Amino acid sequence: MTRAHAARWNLDSDWVVNFDSLVSVGAALRTSNPNCAFIGNDNGGCVGSEVTPLQKSDPSKFSISLDTLRLNQDDGDLNYKQWQPVMANTQWVADLAVRGPDGWSGLLRGIVNYDAAIGRTKRTDLGSKSLAVSNPRLLDAYISKNLDVFGHDTRIRVGNQVISWGESLFILGGINSINPIYVPGSHSAGTQLKTLFLPSQIVSINTSITDNLGVEAFYQWRWNTFTFDVPGTFFSTLDVLGKHGRGIYFPTSLINAALTPLQFPNGTIGDNGTTIVGRNPRTLMPYNRQLSFEELADPNANPMGPILGTGTVIARGADRRPKAGQGGAAFRYKFEDSGNELGFFYERYNDKTPYGSYTVVNTKNNPVGLELNLDYGTGRNLFGTSYSFLLGDWQLGTEFSYRPHDGVTIDPSSVSDSSSPYYCANYSNSNLNTPTTVNKPIGTYCRGWVDTANYQFQLSGLNIVSPSGPLGWILNFTGAKESILIAEASFGYYPELKLHQGIPYATTSNYALPTKTIAGAVLFGSLTFPNIFGTRAALTPDFAVSQGIHGYPATPLPGFIQGAGSATFGLNFDFKVKPATTMRLDYTQNWGAGAANLLRDRNFMSVSITTAL
Repeated sequence: MTRAHAARWNLDSDWVVNFDSLVSVGAALRTSNPNCAFIGNDNGGCVGSEVTPLQKSDPSKFSISLDTLRLNQDDGDLNYKQWQPVMANTQWVADLAVRGPDGWSGLLRGIVNYDAAIGRTKRTDLGSKSLAVSNPRLLDAYISKNLDVFGHDTRIRVGNQVISWGESLFILGGINSINPIYVPGSHSAGTQLKTLFLPSQIVSINTSITDNLGVEAFYQWRWNTFTFDVPGTFFSTLDVLGKHGRGIYFPTSLINAALTPLQFPNGTIGDNGTTIVGRNPRTLMPYNRQLSFEELADPNANPMGPILGTGTVIARGADRRPKAGQGGAAFRYKFEDSGNELGFFYERYNDKTPYGSYTVVNTKNNPVGLELNLDYGTGRNLFGTSYSFLLGDWQLGTEFSYRPHDGVTIDPSSVSDSSSPYYCANYSNSNLNTPTTVNKPIGTYCRGWVDTANYQFQLSGLNIVSPSGPLGWILNFTGAKESILIAEASFGYYPELKLHQGIPYATTSNYALPTKTIAGAVLFGSLTFPNIFGTRAALTPDFAVSQGIHGYPATPLPGFIQGAGSATFGLNFDFKVKPATTMRLDYTQNWGAGAANLLRDRNFMSVSITTAL
């Protein structure tokens, strides 16, 4: 949206201060029913005894049921029924921009919000609920200085800022990996990356060596991570992930498998939202109520405590967060005759998406003696090149990136073969311990990923349709004044990925085995009709489709899954009034990839109104 400055002050000594703000009010409804196959058996789901593709690949090495995964993935599904509001958010974004003499400038941007619907859930703890309802945060906050260095314009910027490299518009996992992503804003197909990046604490310099060769470099002195959906909110698909994420719960079916022929009914244990039907060890009476994490961790309160000698939860310990040591450089050469641009990039970074690592601890919380730690790879290197050029009416951008070491998620807790190098358990505090049980020493650290090389190629194209161009028929046929088409495709290759070698891969929500190649694409289109119904208002319908074409992902990004897709259809109204005001209606449909796509049952529609103040 183009905005006039809400307030402007011209101060002494040529200082100018501008204050702008946007207020938006929006709501979203779930339009689909929860799929019982995505809900743990203890919570009324229909997973049954199905095992994961990982366990099917080698039952002698792996033991991880789909029910165990679903019990720890289903809160977002259970919290919202069909036609229930999943969001009713009021948000204020404010910018304070300062420009002074001698090339000095600065920007301060922040956001405050309040969601009246997202906290109306029965399965979200108070910490998570509070964060989901209101999450005020500082965004950009930097100071810039423009100066002349040996006849070349140079800019130095220090503070919270976003640096965008490469040619990607929609798809993550390529060169544009400096800043983390605000995941809650990404759930509609075709959301552009530039609207999702979170500023990082960076010092950057941008200058030129010649008239055609530009150089940019940065150093990030403080690491920050992706902001994930709050556990238990509508789009959350992993209850342990994100701020206030909880630990891991064992389902009744897992204990039944270990205690055959003893069999207990669903709901004997479960998570902190399960109505527990198991018996209180102290009173021998059925609970018939929810138990807290602490109660399920206590063998004297857990219905399985007398049998196991432990609780049935894995507590989440301290995160292993990286610190500093990130930076990079970019060289861009613009060809004088054609205007085409060639870029070369290097980035030294730490992972911004976590892995689940385990530490063997002396605990009675669970029979396997484990504690969960969210963990991040450090000291990663990325090498990339890009080329942008004009082909007919299409502005095309290509990029190629190479990571010598990228992380592939594994789950050491799924390994049952004690001879495996990935085995991670200690049963010494439980009644399952026997003279032949292999117990890892207390303090053993079991890393939640393995490294592999990652090559990624992306191609994007932008066409602002001209009436006289090859696609001008779109304008003539529809009567639209403007039309924009954007297409982007991604191809990933993991040549060193080790398959069928006893590695407990956990890269999808059902532990499907990764493939050495993946591919996916995004398509976006819009039409603009001015002066609709004889008014000054403009109507812009748009659509976006995202589709996984081939393979199962090895690395967290870009994350395409074969068959998984989504489409968003929207209507934007620009009322062409002062203050500038717009309204958007949209609907998002998800599909495909079976048990590997937990968003398949989370279709939704939304409406929002935004105005400048």
